[in-house]
Amino acid sequence: MMTRIVRRLSLLALAAAAACSDSTGPQQSRAAVAGAYFLASVNGEALPSSDPYAPISGTISLWPTGHAERRISYRLSDGRTQSDVATGTFVVEDGRVILALRYEQGNYPWTVTADVDGSTLTMSYPGPADGTIVERYRRL
Repeated sequence: MMTRIVRRLSLLALAAAAACSDSTGPQQSRAAVAGAYFLASVNGEALPSSDPYAPISGTISLWPTGHAERRISYRLSDGRTQSDVATGTFVVEDGRVILALRYEQGNYPWTVTADVDGSTLTMSYPGPADGTIVERYRRL
């Protein structure tokens, strides 16, 4: 009888510990990657990139609460620039940041995954023409 009670108490203690770590784990992960990241390179090239479809400047801001914002500027064919702002949320899973954003212009959703290595955030996505765009951001 005593063994059964001790076993049940042990299981309850383990369940409580797991519940606590699950609820605080994502908060700690978000806090670890939170900050302002500045676009440092596109497709391995320092800015401005020679790729006419690549961004010319940008920031990604991540808050410990899970809020995310991406501000990016592009070169237009007529020489002007266009800026886009996307806001949304992010989660951290297995050392990767998953951004779920919605752009103000056009109100379309965009989900992208970025790898985190120290103070560097690297994400890649299909380019508007063929190929892939790889953006590397650095946290200051």
